Amino acid sequence: FPVDVLINDEVCYQRGLALGTIAGPLTLFPGPYNVKVSIANSLAPCTNSPLIDTTVSIEAKADFSAVIALSESGTPTLLTFENNLSPVPANMARVLFANAADSPAVQVILQNTTTKKLYTYAVNREALLDVNLPAGSYTAEVNEGTSTLVPSTFLNLYAQSATLLYAVGQVKNNTVILETKPLRDV
Repeated sequence: FPVDVLINDEVCYQRGLALGTIAGPLTLFPGPYNVKVSIANSLAPCTNSPLIDTTVSIEAKADFSAVIALSESGTPTLLTFENNLSPVPANMARVLFANAADSPAVQVILQNTTTKKLYTYAVNREALLDVNLPAGSYTAEVNEGTSTLVPSTFLNLYAQSATLLYAVGQVKNNTVILETKPLRDV
């Protein structure tokens, strides 16, 4: 279901944000911010009781992703991941994969579609994978053990850019999806 996002009880930043939607970027001054996430209210946005009420601290000159997820117990939570946006070497691409699904650990398999080379990584829950790979066309797959959570998905990794990947959803009801956002010319 869609949600509203209220910041510091003043700014209704998002109205009706649907699962799998990437919003932003949002530029904020360094410091703490109270974030409330509630079920969307189209008539009076950001006025429902919050499902999530937490404080996020923003550091100077840092880039963060905030991901609405479910905890292991099924409670809504807000996860934050610091994005590495330092310069990417020539002919390389950065992959930032955040495991926000309710799986304790997942396996991310990236395959270069030209060379057929496989890159396989284990990523724990609430962890961020940060790797540089040769730029090019890839497929991405996310597994938990022998179960496929996200089937092979096409992905372009652009030279000297970063691609944000977010695994979100629940394993037990087969709703894990992979959302992507390329950030060109990092």
